[in-house]
Amino acid sequence: MRNHSAGFISAACRVALISAWLFAITTVFAAGATNTPSTEPYDFASPKLLTGTIYEIGSMRTNTLYTFRRTATRSGSTVNVERQFIGTNGSVAAVENIIYESGRLVSVQIQEFQAQVSGSVHIEPDPKDPLRQKLFIGYAHGLNPPKGEAQNLQPDTLFDDTIYPFMMLHWDDLIQGHAVKFRFISLEHERTFEFRLVKTAESMQNGMTVEQIRMEPVSIFVSELVKPLIFTVEKDSPHHILSYTGRTTPRIKKGKSWKYLDAETVFNWK
Repeated sequence: MRNHSAGFISAACRVALISAWLFAITTVFAAGATNTPSTEPYDFASPKLLTGTIYEIGSMRTNTLYTFRRTATRSGSTVNVERQFIGTNGSVAAVENIIYESGRLVSVQIQEFQAQVSGSVHIEPDPKDPLRQKLFIGYAHGLNPPKGEAQNLQPDTLFDDTIYPFMMLHWDDLIQGHAVKFRFISLEHERTFEFRLVKTAESMQNGMTVEQIRMEPVSIFVSELVKPLIFTVEKDSPHHILSYTGRTTPRIKKGKSWKYLDAETVFNWK
């Protein structure tokens, strides 16, 4: 096992948190290229643009480390998402390219240019049983990750860009104080781990009521290695995630090495 605390959330629990559901995946791509209104349970193409800023924790949002830009385009039932993490010098530090088909995740490719590491996720029908799905997770040093070995896709398996809609799907349970469990993809370990979401507080922020939702590992072993992520979410609809604190992309240089980054990410919904 590589760097423990890094691997479980590293290329995953990131600034994204902006879209998606479960992984009941279809892999038939639409042939047309028309911009049709979404009839899916969650529209991954909306918003077309979302930006954010990643700050050093404890800097009172004065020390900017990176900025974030998510763009989404639709072609028929296919949605392509690109998420860029941009350094203060204007260079792209990391990029994530995601494909959704009919509201279901099909593939992810992540490249961290500074640290020269990459990862990929693919979901495909099981050749022995087309009604079941296989999950492939690849990770490598270098910018061309392998596909990875096939493993069974478990229910409620999430990636960073699929957490927010899952949170919304279970919003009533969370507000009532119930914990909601799911599987979370770790690229570095090429497997999934069990996590849970739970409401921990309610407060006022800039004149609005907000909920604090914590994402934490279920395993005691993993919880000793990974700090919880804390989301600040609007209580009222549409329940935007205003910010979160915890592991994000990309890494940050300390000395001669690129280290995993815990930071405060603030989204701009205007």
